[in-house]
Amino acid sequence: MTIRVGILFNVPIGPERGRGVDYLAEADVLDQVRAVEDAVVRLGFHCELFPLRDDLEEVVRSLKLRRPDVVVNLAEGYMGDSSLEMHVPSILEMLGIPYTGSTPLALGMCQDKGLAKEVLKANSIPTPRYQVMSSFEEPKGLGFPLIVKPLREDASIGITRSSFVSSLAELEIQVKYVNEVYGQPALVEEYVEGRELNVSILGNEEPMVLPISEVVFEPGYKPRIVDYAAKWLKDSEEYAKTKSVCPAELSDELRRRVEEVAVKAFRALRCRDYARVDMRLEVESGVPYVLEVNPNPDISPDAGFVRSLRAAGIAFEKFVEVIINFALSRARAVPTRR
Repeated sequence: MTIRVGILFNVPIGPERGRGVDYLAEADVLDQVRAVEDAVVRLGFHCELFPLRDDLEEVVRSLKLRRPDVVVNLAEGYMGDSSLEMHVPSILEMLGIPYTGSTPLALGMCQDKGLAKEVLKANSIPTPRYQVMSSFEEPKGLGFPLIVKPLREDASIGITRSSFVSSLAELEIQVKYVNEVYGQPALVEEYVEGRELNVSILGNEEPMVLPISEVVFEPGYKPRIVDYAAKWLKDSEEYAKTKSVCPAELSDELRRRVEEVAVKAFRALRCRDYARVDMRLEVESGVPYVLEVNPNPDISPDAGFVRSLRAAGIAFEKFVEVIINFALSRARAVPTRR
């Protein structure tokens, strides 16, 4: 019997807060949908799309009526609100439909960057010192320079070159900017001088670390951070002066150290099936600091995760088959409601 695969995704409408240009990050989900749909068809499975629009009841009715055997969950939020991302797989769980990727718990923990860092600290995983500011206050125990970012956004949304601050005056401006423009607290963390690494992971009980990718900054480029422009605005100076190299040139010892910390973070935050861990490898100490863990990373054809798949010799079609099988295996292990 042909496996019926659903693809659940949020229809981009533009973010409900922030800047208009932030829409580019949300619209990227459509590239992921096309890539996954093509892979599912080539695998010989039946494919159906489940777009998540403003009428939540509509998608619930559609899921109940068409009853896919498994859903590839690509939803990154609801109605332009990324903070609602964690609630989407909850619908699938209540309907008893197997799905790929992380659970609501993991998505929620990782989206609240302050909470995620508390979990990392509790598990002795290196992460830069930080403070959450709902309004500006003098930092306690933090040394400049600092990075200021929205507490509950991903895809570098809300991060610009101005997010790198070197004084109290600059910090105040940037914290107020995040509070007012993004309507949420600011995460203020110490800047780590070092190499920017993206570590993609595939698997569960025995997670496999894919070839590590490095964001290489052009000599003289300052500040050395991956902001929104560097990630999304292809005509910008930031994009032109930051290039990704995969696999990163690392000694065997450094690579093992980075992989060990990444897997530890993946497990501590209860990630499942696949995820990406963003890190800074400090130049002097060689300590890999975890910046963020993304349990629902971009898997569009030109994204870092897919770049690491290619470097590992894993076809995108095979990756889609693997995560579908993860979900189906879980369904066979636990009775579902039909």
